[in-house]
This record gives sequence, structure tokens and C-alpha cells, in this order.
Amino acid sequence: METLEKRKFGGDAIQAIRTASQAHYHLSAMADRKASLLLGASFVVLTISVSQATQRGGELPPAMLLLGITAFLSALIAAIAVMPAIHSGPAQHGERNLMFFGGFADMSEREYVDEMLDRLADQPRFLEMVARDVYQNGQVLAHKKYRLLRIAYSIFIVGLIASVLAFAVSGIQ
Repeated sequence: METLEKRKFGGDAIQAIRTASQAHYHLSAMADRKASLLLGASFVVLTISVSQATQRGGELPPAMLLLGITAFLSALIAAIAVMPAIHSGPAQHGERNLMFFGGFADMSEREYVDEMLDRLADQPRFLEMVARDVYQNGQVLAHKKYRLLRIAYSIFIVGLIASVLAFAVSGIQ
């Protein structure tokens, strides 16, 4: 593998990194919106379930109980999916991520500005910094946000289907 110093970067390198960074930003915002939608839908279902329980003296039909439980679980997982995790200090490779506030929050303003200007002055090091940021954002999207959102939506959908089936079965009896 070539070292950064031996690599030559064309003018498109910065544009490619910028495009990837913007794509991750939009995917993260989309995941946040999806979580917000699911949280809203879950809270509507929970509100209806609690209202039904209070009207019935604390007792719910099994179908409504199932719907309330799955709505609660999906809301919980959706909230965890978008809950921020803040890791500060140097990364495992010794380089701080100066593109993320958690990577420089414990630095003084002078230290941050000096370090950032050093990286900006060295194009290969700057591109590596931005590429690492894109990679780290992608890891969070793939392994946390989208994975947990898929689980949350799956629980919600299964809960809806199971509740409809339970209502149908209880209506037949």
C-alpha cells in the first residue's frame, strides 16, 4: 500500500470526498426523519392503548396489548438508533477526528486551530482526515442507525399485523 506522501491527487479528489460526505449527511438526516416518523406513530398507538386501558379499568384486549407493547419496543429502538454517542480524544490510530466535535472538544481553541491548519496545509493529510470522517460516519449509519431502524420498523410492522390477526381471531370467537 502506498503511503500518502507518494500519492498524487487530482483536483477531483476533494470533490469526490465532498460528495461522499454530503451523501452521508443526507442519509443521516433521512434516518433521523424515519426515526421521528416511527416515534410519532408509536406514540399515537401508545396513547390509544393507554386511553383504552383507562376506559376499561386497566384491562386491554390481547390484541390491543400486543399493539401497545410492540409500539413501545419500536419507539425505544428508534430512539436508541438516533441517540448520539460522543467519543472524545484521539482515535485508535492516534489521529483525532477534527471534523467531529467529539474529536476536539477536549482541545483548546488554539490547539484545534493549529492542528486543523496543519492538516489543511498538507493536502494528502487533509484528504485522509476527510476520508476517515466519511468512513466513520458510514460506520455509524450502517452499524447503528439503519440497522436499528430496520429492527424498529420490523417490530412495528409485525406488531400491526399480529394485532390485526388477533383482533380478527377475537372477533370470530
